[in-house]
Amino acid sequence: MSAGGSADGAHSSINGNHLLLLGIIGGLVGIYLCNINGIIGPVLAGLGTVCATVWGANAIRSVASYGLGTGVPSIGYMCLSISIIGVLAGLALGFIFPDIPMMSTLGPVIGLIFAMIIATIVGLIATKIVGMKIPIMVRCTAEIAGAGALAVLGLSAAVTGSYDATDIFNHVVANGFIALFFIMCTMAIQHPFNACLGPNEDQSRTLKCATSTAFLSMMITGLVSSVAGDVFGWLAVFIVGLIGWIISFRAFVKASYDAAASVKWAGLWPKVEE
Repeated sequence: MSAGGSADGAHSSINGNHLLLLGIIGGLVGIYLCNINGIIGPVLAGLGTVCATVWGANAIRSVASYGLGTGVPSIGYMCLSISIIGVLAGLALGFIFPDIPMMSTLGPVIGLIFAMIIATIVGLIATKIVGMKIPIMVRCTAEIAGAGALAVLGLSAAVTGSYDATDIFNHVVANGFIALFFIMCTMAIQHPFNACLGPNEDQSRTLKCATSTAFLSMMITGLVSSVAGDVFGWLAVFIVGLIGWIISFRAFVKASYDAAASVKWAGLWPKVEE
């Protein structure tokens, strides 16, 4: 990631702390309500992922504004790797301490805390040892990892209808879905700023793009969970994801048109090289 530059261009119309609260509260509520009903529960878990993704995309936007944007994939994949480690470690405590009833219940919260603590340590190494001159590096690294943890766990809960460690390991980790969710959540969080960066980048437009990528992830998760989840549950996740994606992507395209001086159709690429 570039260590130079300035964040002056990263003007925010929405307070970052408000988005942090949206991501944490929305993500955890969605995860904890995933088992209230075979249809509504997975949908709520998916919506929790949307909240976490928007939070993470805003954190990516904040830290990447200090450079040229070339470090977006780097910090995205790094933080989501930390997210996976934190989530699995948090859920595993239910196995390690089976005699403590609350340990399994607190798994999602502990996973979030683990991810943010590990990311904070990595952020400190980047600033204090590597020497990256980014004032908000530590905070944003922790936020991205926390958002990724809730996003991955939200999609996992949407598949299983549960945040129980056994269900997650059997139906998400063992069959490889966790790898898909790792890639999908990374792209959903990092893509919006990559797609919108430039001198005319606008937070509102970037977050509309983030909302669309989050709903797209939710839609794909609905299809994936069709082999493991309730027949009506996966269909509800897919339909809500599809509707949310259409609405949010239309809003993103409209915002892009409104911000553009003009829009021209350039035509398709030539069939032969000229």
